[in-house]
Amino acid sequence: VQGLLEIQHLTEKNLYSQRLKLHSEHRGLKQELFHRHKEAQQCCRPHNLPLLRAAQQREMEAVEQRIREEQRMMDEKIVLELDQKVIDQQSTLEKAGVSGFYITTNPQELTLQMNLLELIRKLQQKESESEKAFS
Repeated sequence: VQGLLEIQHLTEKNLYSQRLKLHSEHRGLKQELFHRHKEAQQCCRPHNLPLLRAAQQREMEAVEQRIREEQRMMDEKIVLELDQKVIDQQSTLEKAGVSGFYITTNPQELTLQMNLLELIRKLQQKESESEKAFS
């Protein structure tokens, strides 16, 4: 159980850092676009400014749409990876002969399995504490 928990935490940290990296890349992309637009506006002749601004607005909207789509795809990837991690954990615990564990996606059964895991962890901690008391 402890090993599965550690693997889960590492997976969650990795996925979180991937999401932060994507967010940072998006922020940099928007800043670069903003600066490029600002420079173009400064070089633009006044009578062309409305056309330039309209084109820049369309470009910014397209970039923001792309960012939203990439973020949605990243979030879907994260959910799928976490779902797969749950299946791996269920399978491992089932193969280890832990009662109540089998592969399922039923939310009620998942909640029951999570509660069973929490009970196992608490029993482990109590056993560990009592061993230390007698040492």
